Amino acid sequence: GTPRRRPAFIAGSLREHDADIPMTPEKAEYDLIVVGSGAAGLTAALVASIKGLDVLLLERADVLGGTTAISAGSAMRPSGILATAWVPNSHYDTSGKDSKANARRYLDATVGGHAPDDIKDAFLDAAPAMARLLAEHSEVRFRPYPHLPDYYSERDGATLSGRVLETLPFDGRGLSRHFALIRPPLPEFTILGGMMVSRSDIAHLLNAFRSVPSFIATVRMLLRHAKDRIGHPRGTRLVMGNALVARFLHSLLERGVTIKTAVRARAPIIADGVVRGVLADIGGKSEEFRARRGVVLAAGGFTHHPRLRAQLLPAPVAKYSPVPSDNEGDGVNLGLQAGGAIGKTHANNAFWAPVSVRPRRDGTTAVFPHFALDRGKPGLIAVNGAGRRFVNEATSYQMFVEAIYASQARTPSIPCFFICDHAFLKKYGLGMIRPGQMSLRAFIDDGYLATGQTIAQLANVLGLDPKALCESVERYNTCARTGKDADFHKGESAYSRNIGDPAVAPNPNLGPIETAPFYAIRIYPGDIGTSAGLLTNTSAQVLDANGEPIKGLYAAGNDMNSVMGGVYAGPGCTIGTAMTFGYIAAMHAAG
Repeated sequence: GTPRRRPAFIAGSLREHDADIPMTPEKAEYDLIVVGSGAAGLTAALVASIKGLDVLLLERADVLGGTTAISAGSAMRPSGILATAWVPNSHYDTSGKDSKANARRYLDATVGGHAPDDIKDAFLDAAPAMARLLAEHSEVRFRPYPHLPDYYSERDGATLSGRVLETLPFDGRGLSRHFALIRPPLPEFTILGGMMVSRSDIAHLLNAFRSVPSFIATVRMLLRHAKDRIGHPRGTRLVMGNALVARFLHSLLERGVTIKTAVRARAPIIADGVVRGVLADIGGKSEEFRARRGVVLAAGGFTHHPRLRAQLLPAPVAKYSPVPSDNEGDGVNLGLQAGGAIGKTHANNAFWAPVSVRPRRDGTTAVFPHFALDRGKPGLIAVNGAGRRFVNEATSYQMFVEAIYASQARTPSIPCFFICDHAFLKKYGLGMIRPGQMSLRAFIDDGYLATGQTIAQLANVLGLDPKALCESVERYNTCARTGKDADFHKGESAYSRNIGDPAVAPNPNLGPIETAPFYAIRIYPGDIGTSAGLLTNTSAQVLDANGEPIKGLYAAGNDMNSVMGGVYAGPGCTIGTAMTFGYIAAMHAAG
């Protein structure tokens, strides 16, 4: 469960025993204050500390990591997509095939004029330096993803591998009692009561009884998890976004960075036109935190800000988001109070993923993002309220939701529906239903999964036109038999093929829907972070309405108007850009 909300103060070095961690006295002033503990805030705090600044990190929640910490894939089909960092031309890519010029061509071909050229160049210049600095001076380590294409894989400058970095796993036991400070992953992304698994782990789990090495690996994982549960509320072998946050936390603690949780920043402190700190709520009281060199806003954007959400997101405004509910735009609010402005040139003001929803036992709603691996597999189609296909199901999650809204303008498409058969469900799973699920009764009873013995019967259950849905399935099955999707070109791009099933030929994304019973789930547009944010310059300084930098105020991550311009260019581009501009802000503040 979520820990009780309370103010927390952490400082000092990691030691073997908690009692050995020294607690430093409260300070009246710091060099730099960072608001928010996602990828941007953690990077800003760590880089500033590496550069010799005295840093205070403030987090509104009583756990650290924000959306970064819950970035992951489904427990039995991890995508790893949100938990990666898109970092072009870094030292991790030893192929020598990428370059700044190549990455710039790709950003021009995708983002185009939705973001300024100088901001693109600032990102491309700083990203490799950020990755190298963290690798050399902290525990924040990555490895290149073996094969993961950019999302617009056919455009100029795109790569098939090298830019996407995944975090190395981390042993949470090394954090001692501070392990509890990491925001837990979504329950739907774990197995066996809090066990996290990576893409390589899944291969072992699914082959445990067909391979001796996989059997041994599986037994080791299960024994480790059983031991973890004796002394911890969940597994301590961390992967994906949890591992990234843990590596940052370990490094910050080793450097003695001051971290305060359950502190909500409310207003900037401004003196002589310079931001000198923040006024915050802590323990029911208002308190001032002052900074000599500035404040970095990295509180995660305005996902749950009621006014900005209604004002900046397309209609009908998406009802669901997997982003933590305490992400209410505190950083953006501070920037606006100081005279900042929100950008207006983005292709989208949010980053999107199709989501399905299911009630949890505790009364909350599970929001499950379908990043890639079910809808990209052969044997699934998406249909709108008319029972017709409207999208290449294996496109990127951003483009999928863009297609939902485009279809909604013509035909009711919210929700739309994923349609598959029994063979698909058993082999690949569907949303919160894992591959090989023994019983589907709970999913059917709570309304998450709809079923029918025929396509027409399934259509009636969903309230769709049976004739139209039958025609859509028949048309798709014809395409599956030929291996050519004449309607939406599924399986023609490198990105689509990468998320298909390589064992299926001639098209890894196409397979028939023919084995009864048939199934469907309802799919909604879901925002996984905001793209529009506070306008900044190339040093991550927040700009006022006249385009002048506000002294002492920086923004990074989703609080900053994204360099991606509302275009999701590649896997992990939100985390990669967040870390890079957190680095830029810290370097500028350090002089």
